[in-house]
Amino acid sequence: MKSFKFLTILSAAFIDSVFTSCSDNSSSAEGDSFDASVVCPADGLNAYGEPNRGTFTDARDGQVYKYTTIGNQVWMAENLKFDAPYSVCYEKIEGFCDTFGKYYSLHENGEILGSFDQQLLDTICPAGWHVPSVDEWTVLKQTLGEGEKTALRLISSMKIDELYAGDTTYLNERLGYSVGSFFTPGTDDCSFNSILAGSLNSYGDIDAGFVTSRYWTSSARDFSSSYGFSFNKSGFYLPMNLDKMSIRCIKN
Repeated sequence: MKSFKFLTILSAAFIDSVFTSCSDNSSSAEGDSFDASVVCPADGLNAYGEPNRGTFTDARDGQVYKYTTIGNQVWMAENLKFDAPYSVCYEKIEGFCDTFGKYYSLHENGEILGSFDQQLLDTICPAGWHVPSVDEWTVLKQTLGEGEKTALRLISSMKIDELYAGDTTYLNERLGYSVGSFFTPGTDDCSFNSILAGSLNSYGDIDAGFVTSRYWTSSARDFSSSYGFSFNKSGFYLPMNLDKMSIRCIKN
């Protein structure tokens, strides 16, 4: 298995940290009344009459995805892997797409700046699912409560050697510190299983891998950019979209 080629993780983490308009993890964890058995029970049926957790098949390519119910929302519990225009499967690591999914652009011609490719935006998720808006991401965040542990409830509980079995010597030498020291497994209370895939930059390198999850939203920020939804162990952020990011779909 080949090694990641990152830009400096510290710089990438800083990019996310400056966008604090959506962060609420500065609240004290004291008095946190979050109860996963109430907010996202594993058993029972959701509003669609389906099991709260399960799998479904994307009829376009036969890909099977896990899903989870959190509050009144039903989310994919894996990053999208569909082969769409402007999508990239990171091939410098064997089997990367199987675990982390693909990276996408939703703008016209795959540009970082520009209007949404509306047809692509409307069809990139499996039938019956769509790219979530900022409001839908915000509902998810609010459903999980407030406090220092909120973002960790969405992050995979897998350890770094379960996510990446390759030799990190190259990364450690280049960055001057252990990649593992920046990786914090989550508690994944609701089986959302966000895996901190970071994003893909214009050079084809991964930024903020093992540090931050960066997802597309369907909400325009202005005439030439969109909102992303980003989170890590420190909180939630609403940055401008980056070159290519992951996609999580929500049920219609």
